[in-house]
Amino acid sequence: MKLLFQLSPLLLSLAVACQSNPSTPAAASAAAPAKPAAVQPAATVRPVNYDSIAAAARANPEFIRNDMLTINGQQHDETTIQALVKQLGRPDSIAREAVECAGMLDTGLSDKADIWYYGRTVYEVYKSTAVLSSFDVTSGKFQGKLGKLVLDKNTTLKDVRRFYPLSAKDADVPAPGRLGEEMSLPFKYKGEWTDYSLVLFFKKGVLQEVGFFTPC
Repeated sequence: MKLLFQLSPLLLSLAVACQSNPSTPAAASAAAPAKPAAVQPAATVRPVNYDSIAAAARANPEFIRNDMLTINGQQHDETTIQALVKQLGRPDSIAREAVECAGMLDTGLSDKADIWYYGRTVYEVYKSTAVLSSFDVTSGKFQGKLGKLVLDKNTTLKDVRRFYPLSAKDADVPAPGRLGEEMSLPFKYKGEWTDYSLVLFFKKGVLQEVGFFTPC
């Protein structure tokens, strides 16, 4: 996995997107027959201002580390498709070979990863491996924690501003092409800046989605 430990390539769709108690979503019943997922011909790319995110990360002295972040009480890391289906069931829809660049999984130069959609929560999937690309906090199924900062459906821009005042200035103006505000928090690894950022999306000052970004 090209995780936050390298200066290399997510966000295909950053549809890319959490709840007060960190609990794992209910596993799908083993006895229930798996419902085949609908297949999308292509991913719906939501407009994201990549240039502004990258520029803000470079100019921002505030940073986060991967070991500060947990999602539903777990570190953000790769998982298997088998474990993912056991946890969340089959996806609502699939976009085949939709990750053309900036993927989180190592697919080689010619292969492309799929995108699995669970509502507005997105996983990148390649062969037998999956990784969370973004999660929707409004469903209550996912919540994150960044140090002492909780990232869930009750989190406001004001909450985030107390921890990251400089980064939160990005969210003062609604992002072009989006209905709400967005801000990014760049990652460091072993004291060095990486290309990765954690991007928070708000609507009327309330957190909606959390995603992982790296430029192509």
